[in-house]
Amino acid sequence: MTDQKFFVQTIKKEIPIFDRVFSALPNKPSDHRAHPKNKGTIELASSMLFESSWFPMFLKTGVVNIEADQAEKPKADDIKKISHDFSKYLEETHKMVSNMDEDDWNSPSEMMMGKNNVGKSTKGGMAWDLLIDLIHHRGQLSTHIRPQGGKVPSIYGPSGDSGM
Repeated sequence: MTDQKFFVQTIKKEIPIFDRVFSALPNKPSDHRAHPKNKGTIELASSMLFESSWFPMFLKTGVVNIEADQAEKPKADDIKKISHDFSKYLEETHKMVSNMDEDDWNSPSEMMMGKNNVGKSTKGGMAWDLLIDLIHHRGQLSTHIRPQGGKVPSIYGPSGDSGM
């Protein structure tokens, strides 16, 4: 199996897991923070939405400019809207990668912060890095569920709340 096909399988498997975590949060969450340096629930979820919007950009153009894209930053103030838009970006990514040829998947890609290059990779390498980062943030977001009265869903197996 190619790296690209494995990515297509993986992102398809991860989308419903992201949906379960977002759905377990209250729609209008408190500004829960485990520590003053941590992001609040909406801030973290919004950051994940913003990151997910990068996929179509660099998969089409080979470039994502974090600083320049701030003006285009998707905005939402409730979890249902964030979850919906987040899933839309991941579904679009799944479709785009499924239809890419291998040469395009392995073509150069770069991440910019204004005029500064902060990372070079291939489109495939950047896609994997971003998906792994979003999975990391999903883990952070899952820690916001119980303190706001929710039940942690199954992520990669039963949780203390989901049972067997």
